[in-house]
Amino acid sequence: MERALGVQWCVASDEFQFRVVIKENPLTRRGVLSTVASVYDPLGFVAPFILVGKQILQQMCHDKLSWDDALPDDLRPLWEFWLQDLQNLAGVKIKRCYIPSSFEVQRYELHHFSDASVSGYGECSYLRAVSTSNEVHCSLVMGKSRVAPTKVTTIPRLELSAAVVAVRTSDMLKKELEVDCLQLEILLD
Repeated sequence: MERALGVQWCVASDEFQFRVVIKENPLTRRGVLSTVASVYDPLGFVAPFILVGKQILQQMCHDKLSWDDALPDDLRPLWEFWLQDLQNLAGVKIKRCYIPSSFEVQRYELHHFSDASVSGYGECSYLRAVSTSNEVHCSLVMGKSRVAPTKVTTIPRLELSAAVVAVRTSDMLKKELEVDCLQLEILLD
């Protein structure tokens, strides 16, 4: 197992993995923040999972709890379920290579999907490669998620925020992937 930019990389299988070390943090706002922040995921592979932890933290902030106040009883079951699920991240494996070596690529497409709800919004990006024989191979490139603001915001406004995240991600990936004739698709609802 190697580390590449802070991410665990299994050289033998050429996959990214997550190392999970759950520390016994107190059930306080400080402990919740420490645990949520301990999950290092710069490419957003598990962004939807981390979003739930951030939403719990946001609720604690909204309730104006101090850093050392105990986790409220209404959030405790949700937090305990999230902590149990955190252990499952050790089993998540993402292929590092986007396209198999034997795949003869005719064209590349970058697809971005964005969505929003009252509790959060985000996007995920996939690289779709089409071969000369019209076979298709898709790979997750990255994802991003954000908690929705606590101020009352309409769903269309949150959908627009998700679209902005998708467009910014698209611009960044277009530069970083350095693929000629990359077709872009941004899909929203």
